[in-house]
Amino acid sequence: MLLVPPMFYLARLSQPGFSEPYGRFWLGFLNVPAIAAGLLPRGAWTSGGDGFDPAHLWFLYVLLVFSLALLPLFSYLAGPRGARLADRIAALTERHPVTVLAAAAVPMMATEAVFGPDVNTGGWERLAYVFPFLYGFLIAGDARFEAALARARWPALAAALLATAGLLAWAAALNSRGISAMTGLAPGWSALQGLAGWSWIVAIVGFGAAITARLRRPHGPAGSSPPTGHQPRWRRAARYGNEAVLPFYLLHEPVIVAAAYLIVRWHAPVLAKYPALVAISFAATLTIYELAVRRYRPTRLLFGMKPPPAPTGERTHQTRTGSPAPRGDIPRPHTGSEAAGPDPGR
Repeated sequence: MLLVPPMFYLARLSQPGFSEPYGRFWLGFLNVPAIAAGLLPRGAWTSGGDGFDPAHLWFLYVLLVFSLALLPLFSYLAGPRGARLADRIAALTERHPVTVLAAAAVPMMATEAVFGPDVNTGGWERLAYVFPFLYGFLIAGDARFEAALARARWPALAAALLATAGLLAWAAALNSRGISAMTGLAPGWSALQGLAGWSWIVAIVGFGAAITARLRRPHGPAGSSPPTGHQPRWRRAARYGNEAVLPFYLLHEPVIVAAAYLIVRWHAPVLAKYPALVAISFAATLTIYELAVRRYRPTRLLFGMKPPPAPTGERTHQTRTGSPAPRGDIPRPHTGSEAAGPDPGR
């Protein structure tokens, strides 16, 4: 409602003869029937000839619907019975990481094969996104899943590269016959896309888990620990980036469009305009995030961020007095294997 309409208004301003006030344009842009129609499989953000375009924020809208729909399942998994089920799945994944993670690709492949890819939602049918979302909930709740991803990273990378190569070759063959892979006329291609997508997710997260596990290992004498209050530079950078990723994504496209609206009028070659656009939009997005979003509780809430952590002195006082830690520093809950005792493999 706030970030997307200005982009399309600037695009309309570049058209000859357009002079509609922004308020009137904004009211027409927020087409409620079109917004609802975009939720359907292969649905378009149009209704009665009028359109609505969520631009780069479509996934937040779809994710909100998925969150509400899956809330009963998440509540069950957080309860005693669901926790036992999740524990059994984690134990099975720990024993057979490649097999279980390969089986997790099947629902994504089937969804893509039945409904086909969709150009409106990143080239994927929007229903397929529900499975990585559900898997992420499970992975975040048990460290054994993260360890399994790290162990399966090389097979997943091989599968991702092979599936991607197959997709490119298949798409080229379809294009030579005048068929676009995005039409959904080749269910096999769509299923292969589901396999490739999940394989890349497993590979990327698995390599990330392996690298961070290696970085967490102490490098000093046995039993030594870093000085109190000191964190490695990589960890501070990772924490800052992890916190900034969603606000940065929300802001970047409106900033790019606004900057491009001005830069495109420069009397300069494209080879000069493009790096200028990249540098200016990156710097402007980071500045807006740092000065207008990150430092204030209301804007942090609006951009999906947690409340800011307590200052170091206050956190130390709370720890000594037994007060609860800030929400951002709540320790990770123990998994079933951790509750049974230390794992010598970690």
